[in-house]
Amino acid sequence: MSDQTESAVREIALVSTGGTIEMTTGSKGLVIAGGINHHLFDGDVIPANVRVTQIKFSSIPSPHMTPGIMRELCLRLEELATVGKYDGIVVTHGTDTLEESAFLADIYLKEQIPVVFTAAMRSSVEMGVDGPRNLRGALLVAANPEVHKLGVTVVLNDEIHAAGRVTKTYTSNVSSFASPGYGPLGFVDQDRILLQRIPLWRLHLPPGELSMNVNVGLVRIASGFGAREIRFSADCEDKGLVIEAFGRGNVPVDVALAVEYAVGKGTVVCITSRCYVGRVLGVYDYSGGGIDLEQKGAIFAGDMQGHKLRLLLMACVGMKMNRQEISELLKGL
Repeated sequence: MSDQTESAVREIALVSTGGTIEMTTGSKGLVIAGGINHHLFDGDVIPANVRVTQIKFSSIPSPHMTPGIMRELCLRLEELATVGKYDGIVVTHGTDTLEESAFLADIYLKEQIPVVFTAAMRSSVEMGVDGPRNLRGALLVAANPEVHKLGVTVVLNDEIHAAGRVTKTYTSNVSSFASPGYGPLGFVDQDRILLQRIPLWRLHLPPGELSMNVNVGLVRIASGFGAREIRFSADCEDKGLVIEAFGRGNVPVDVALAVEYAVGKGTVVCITSRCYVGRVLGVYDYSGGGIDLEQKGAIFAGDMQGHKLRLLLMACVGMKMNRQEISELLKGL
């Protein structure tokens, strides 16, 4: 679809947030390198046609990244994207919550300039460090003037992924990030960007400043498990609840009754699947089947991953969308 042929210097904002890519050896294990947003710019990390301005946003391990911090990051990225100074933005992030931060940015930001998230599975002090190569790949992608059409992207291991699809699949392997069932959007090949497809599946929040309501739960259903947790969430007056159901979107009878209870208390209940690939759909007409859950007031959310759907629901509730508006947003999935 495109390769990197632009010879003009591209101005890229490098927004540092922390994570393994910025870690070094401490007394007992890996730690953030003195809170200084350390990056390895040695050798050929920065492409010849790229000029980098590094901006420190935070310096934390990614498990410390909360929805509130993700919101602030999105607002900062919006500011950088609209100031008119930069041709693209690269965000370095820890891998554990990268896909969530990238997804929130994708559904909120408008498509002014490319926004690319990257990370490292290995720190700078480990054998086979991948951070410098990932950073170079991300800079090349962010410098490509066509990439903004893809929405927010994630670049690791020479692969370009859509923020809405990508997930961490392996605890430690450098090829951890993948889009199961869909594949990458393209590849980084030396100094070229080879784009293969565009993401047809995109969601956009309504206009207005991003606001998050953190009172949204997430329950993964297992045999004999889930009803108590759903009722607890409703009794805590959670405004929203994501349920990772079996298969096509089916649950045990007691879970279905708990869903009905939660809906009756005003909780917006969204159903997705605990399967890696495939949509939830009202196919089965038995107590706890998909048709039954829809009749009880649950909203089916296509093939969204539960942890990303939870962030979406936080934003929808926080931006004062009602149940019908949320249902319409998710209808096309």
